[in-house]
This record gives sequence, structure tokens and C-alpha cells, in this order.
Amino acid sequence: MNTIPLNDDEYDQLDELLLAIGPQSMDVARLEGLLTALAVGPLEVAPEAWLPLVWGGAQGNAEAQALVLRHHAYMRTWMKKDPGSFEPIYECGGSWTAEAWCAGFLQGVQLAAEAWAPLRAQQPALLVPFAAPVNAAKVTPSVIGINAFFHAPHAKAAKVGRNDPCPCGSGQKFKKCCG
Repeated sequence: MNTIPLNDDEYDQLDELLLAIGPQSMDVARLEGLLTALAVGPLEVAPEAWLPLVWGGAQGNAEAQALVLRHHAYMRTWMKKDPGSFEPIYECGGSWTAEAWCAGFLQGVQLAAEAWAPLRAQQPALLVPFAAPVNAAKVTPSVIGINAFFHAPHAKAAKVGRNDPCPCGSGQKFKKCCG
């Protein structure tokens, strides 16, 4: 999959292609919010599950789909390699809004709502900036925090079962040691 980021002309082209599909389709800001949630979230969600959201129930076209899938691949690569440099597209200018971006992000969360439950239980404040009224200034640090929650090395260790050996090496069950 091509992971080269879209350039400004391609973002404009994608916006026009999405608008041509109809008013029910996402704009680029909402799309990027959705793709960001998919990239930082706990599960890999198949395009067949989220592409219909992009088109809003209408029929997408091959040109728009190619750009959407390329942007998705780029977002996944970016958040794996350099999540600290994350910047939502609405901060880059244009007519894109934080509200649309956050609405897309929340749609992405809903696609795998059960898998997001540990974050809601352990660090619910990370999801607050996305809900109305949107707190655009806190979106970036929240996205970085969510990515770390689900993808940092310590997130893997946190999934130790109660009766598993403790990862600290004590030889005891996790529930009797560090659990």
C-alpha cells in the first residue's frame, strides 16, 4: 500500500470528489478524524466496515477511494513511526473544522466501541476533547495519549491475565504480585 502523504492538491481533489458524491459524504476533516481514530485505536478495522461511512450511504468512486485508502495507509504509518509529530488537518488552514474532525474521530471510536472500553474506563479524560463542545487545543495531546495507551510497549504488558506469571519476573501470579 502506498504510504506517501497526500499533497495539498490531492487534498483539494479529494474534497471535491467527496462533495461530488453528495452532501451526505464526509469532508476531508471528518475523514481524517475517522482515519486517525482507526490508526490510534486498539483494533485494525477493515475498509469494508468504514468506507460506507465516508460515502454516507452513497456510492463512492474509484478515484476517491484510492485517495482515501492512501491517506489511511499514511495515517497508520505516521502514527506508528512518529506519533509525537501528529497535527490534525484543521490546524493546517483551509475551511476544515475541528468539529467535523472530532465527529469523524468519534465515528471511528464507535466502529470498535467495545475495544475502546479500557481507555474509557482507565483514562476517560483522553476522549473529552472530541465531544461537544470540542476543545481543539486538547485534541492533539489526546490523540498522542490515546496512541500511547493502545500502542506503547507498556500497553502490551498491561494485558497480563490475573493468573499469568507476573511480568516483573518474580515467579508469582500477577494477581499476587504486581496486579
